[in-house]
Amino acid sequence: MANLNVTYDQMQSAATRLRNGQNDLQTKLNELRSLVQQLVQNGFTTSRASGAFDTAYQEFTQGATRTIQGIDGMADYLNKAAQALQQTDEQLAQSIGK
Repeated sequence: MANLNVTYDQMQSAATRLRNGQNDLQTKLNELRSLVQQLVQNGFTTSRASGAFDTAYQEFTQGATRTIQGIDGMADYLNKAAQALQQTDEQLAQSIGK
């Protein structure tokens, strides 16, 4: 038999923290992308290697951005799960009174 122990506030708080972390990660990723762009413009400029490095870092940034965006889906899941569980609990409680 399965047991269920849910704290709605903790689930919603975790969702908020995930979104905040997502924003922090995206901000840092953007800062690092800017750093690399500046570097290949002034500081690491070669005929081919600096351009290849910049392209590789841009591809990395795009992939990391897609991964980071996945956090939003996880946060949504926690919010929706907390809401659904709370509604189910309320409905069950109401059905006893009938």
